[in-house]
Amino acid sequence: MPAVGRQERWAAAHSRYAARPAPDRAGGASVAATAPRRWVGEPVRVLGFTF
Repeated sequence: MPAVGRQERWAAAHSRYAARPAPDRAGGASVAATAPRRWVGEPVRVLGFTF
């Protein structure tokens, strides 16, 4: 089963995949989120926004 299939939602799986470390981003990318608490415990850096 692909890693995407193990996530509850496609968007969460895509964000984790996109934020993983890569040759041009050794530390990975940040996930911008309006609900940063949703990412607690996930292996990504979060940039929280509030409106």
